[in-house]
Amino acid sequence: MLQYKLGYFATSLCGHDKGKRYMIVGERGEMVGLCDGRRKLFASPKWKKKKHIQMIRSETMAEAFSGLAGSEDPDRRIREAIAGLERQKEKKQED
Repeated sequence: MLQYKLGYFATSLCGHDKGKRYMIVGERGEMVGLCDGRRKLFASPKWKKKKHIQMIRSETMAEAFSGLAGSEDPDRRIREAIAGLERQKEKKQED
């Protein structure tokens, strides 16, 4: 069974936001709260069923999540983290 940790990244698998990257910021039963720091903010995340996302493990972000939640501007930090993930993906594709 997969463990959905707060701070892990996720990609939407279906819906109008298919392919969009988010950070997991909450969990309620079979649902996870997703935030991108732009349209879906930390204070009001998008809720999706776990089966509708592909989790991307990031132990570094999971460990830093508690500090992120208490920061002055968590949405900015989430945007930066997702942008960093995108840069890593592009760099891997170039290699």
